[in-house]
Amino acid sequence: MGDVSQKHSAHTVRDVPLFDGRGIDHVGIRYHDLQKAVGWFRDTLGLPVDHETRTMAFVRVGGDGSHLALFQAEGDEPLRQPHHVALRVPDTAAAEAALRTAGVPLRRFGPNWGFQDPEGNVFHFVPSR
Repeated sequence: MGDVSQKHSAHTVRDVPLFDGRGIDHVGIRYHDLQKAVGWFRDTLGLPVDHETRTMAFVRVGGDGSHLALFQAEGDEPLRQPHHVALRVPDTAAAEAALRTAGVPLRRFGPNWGFQDPEGNVFHFVPSR
């Protein structure tokens, strides 16, 4: 059989991931009516609400610590979904440093440093438990 060569895009294919991902911690979603959304997840789907404030709620999905993070939209903010995805890693500082070293720009999203994919979807890190 002949030698088959592969063409690569301008992006490098990595043998090893930049960070040690351990799963998805939570997915953030914005709602115009947060209380209605919380009630629907709790009362209709039967999912437990682990934490709730006036502007956000964490709804547990399954037994591995995964959550839906529901947030009250501000004003006429567009409801681009998902708002963000939080990835579990053993060391958030090391994961952020690896992204910086690789030239991935980081910026603040609330209390967390995060990054965006090429379509603008937001990701940030949460320490694995």
